[in-house]
Amino acid sequence: MGNVHKIPFVDSMGDPAFTSERPVSGSSKVGSLLSSPVSASTKTPVPFPEDLSTTITKKTVMYAGAAYCPSVSAGNWTCGRYCDANPDFVIGYSGGDGSVKQRFFIGWNPPTKEIVVGRQGSDLTQFVSWLYLVGFLQTKLDEEVAKTFSRLPNSVRAASPQSDKALASSGFQTAWKQTYAEVKAQVQAQLASHPDAVRIFVTGHSLGAAIAVLDAIALRNVAPTGVQVEVSVTGQPRVGNPVFAALLDQLVDTPSQNFVYNRITNHKDPIPHFFPSFSGYEHSSNEIWIPEAKSNSTSPALLCPGRENMNCANSQVSNLDLLEHPGKSFGEIPERRAQSGEAPGSIDGF
Repeated sequence: MGNVHKIPFVDSMGDPAFTSERPVSGSSKVGSLLSSPVSASTKTPVPFPEDLSTTITKKTVMYAGAAYCPSVSAGNWTCGRYCDANPDFVIGYSGGDGSVKQRFFIGWNPPTKEIVVGRQGSDLTQFVSWLYLVGFLQTKLDEEVAKTFSRLPNSVRAASPQSDKALASSGFQTAWKQTYAEVKAQVQAQLASHPDAVRIFVTGHSLGAAIAVLDAIALRNVAPTGVQVEVSVTGQPRVGNPVFAALLDQLVDTPSQNFVYNRITNHKDPIPHFFPSFSGYEHSSNEIWIPEAKSNSTSPALLCPGRENMNCANSQVSNLDLLEHPGKSFGEIPERRAQSGEAPGSIDGF
């Protein structure tokens, strides 16, 4: 990422002890004020299956990286390795402005029969993008998201608080609502053009990951249940309260909903620990943790059972490092590499 030693992100998290002028280095620690989550699993992580490895290395990382690329935003599938990993992909639509509205692209991949939605993450050069992250206050879910949760069978939801108690970040919801109507319309158009579609695949990195999660939940109402909705993201911050996390888990666990979710966390990346659990936020299950996020590491990724597993990313809460936010998946903040057409960082750990 080059000269990444002054970042406006930290004070946007609301912590006066960390300002935009505070140095950030390989030894910088930003986890001293983060407490343990409400629902903290202590289950043992398990080995990473090969089929999921293919999904993440070929789709999650590559499509999320492509979302940062200016040429992709212009409607051209030319961004070096990020695009070359899926050479048959056809962009159908791109939107957003990279400032007030996060950029995104939507298209069709014929070999996999997938409609893909890729969401741009936070461009550190665009201040307005980071302002959305100030929105740590929680609000009720937008009706497009709440509708999906309300459809869960009562027998499933009876064991947890009801969907009207679910809350999510006002900032993330504001950012998401700026473009969701466009995303919804374009996905509907893709479904009409490709009746043989088997999946809607949604991905993003950082802020784009949070928006992608909201996208996917809402899009479950757009497609017939025979079309799977899969959201696979990297560097995702916490999106909502424990009720939101529980309902997302239940959405995944309800076979009739045909919904898949996973999130990749890189070693000591601090972004997945925001918003802090003490402010009422909690992650859902299905974390995939990379124990060593450096590009020269071959440490295998791990599946982390339960919500907020204390043996995975949460084990690093006192030793977080902002420079690991791009992590092993990208090698450096991906918009820089995407613009130059360079390959992402090593992903051997998958």
